[in-house]
Amino acid sequence: MDDPSSSSDDAASAPDCPRCGRSVVVLVVTGPQTGSVSPCGCSVPPELLERES
Repeated sequence: MDDPSSSSDDAASAPDCPRCGRSVVVLVVTGPQTGSVSPCGCSVPPELLERES
């Protein structure tokens, strides 16, 4: 049986910002090669945060 105290949310955890290392909560894509992440506000190309399936 699964232990309810163990987390299986590792796949759903927030990625880290490739610029500053803080956890990314929101990615706003403003163009094909431009975007920004929150809460840090860094400018990050969207492809840097694509998740592997």
